[in-house]
Amino acid sequence: MRPPPSLPCPTHHPDAELLSRHAAGTLADGPALVVATHLDFCPVCRHQVRVWEALGGALLNSQRPVALADDALERTLARLDGGRLEGKWPPADMPVLDADPVLPPALRRQRLGPWRFVAPGIRGRAVRVDPAQGYKVMLFRVAAGMAIPMHGHRGQEYTCVVDGAFSDVFGRFASGDMAAVDASVDHQPLAEPDGDCLCLIAVRGRLRIHSLLGRLVQPLVGL
Repeated sequence: MRPPPSLPCPTHHPDAELLSRHAAGTLADGPALVVATHLDFCPVCRHQVRVWEALGGALLNSQRPVALADDALERTLARLDGGRLEGKWPPADMPVLDADPVLPPALRRQRLGPWRFVAPGIRGRAVRVDPAQGYKVMLFRVAAGMAIPMHGHRGQEYTCVVDGAFSDVFGRFASGDMAAVDASVDHQPLAEPDGDCLCLIAVRGRLRIHSLLGRLVQPLVGL
């Protein structure tokens, strides 16, 4: 189920490179989930991803076919059957649906940890992704009028607003809006005063927190 069509289209979008990499399946799990969450809100970017996917399909169709080994099907079926017999199916980390109606479809398909205290007015919820890829993914709920501590980055940070809105040096970000920043950026997102702000954030590398309180709670968040 997608957000109601009456919602305005987001005004902040991933760039063409991110959309093309998402369509090609070459993004790491963290950024890919943030982009997929944006797509649940944004018909413009969904259309662009379909264009990239169609282009990729056309390129694949233009390639010369390569013959499979004679026993390829038998070996594939044997691997699947072996996984079931060994008790590995379904996988232990198979995603479970979340019933929260605020979450868009991309997030309701993920395994989500419990809500935890991060700082006064801020709670966080881990989203499970492959740790080997180097990203940590969190849902943050920031109370109305509260700010995330001023911080910079040692790597990329991808953010999509799920509900509510915040403002920072780049402007106002409301439901569906997405931002991607790198190590050159310092900012302090501030939730609007009329309601909580729920954001999905994927971060690579630890944050550079500029406040004493932020540094004190940073070990609790692991970012």
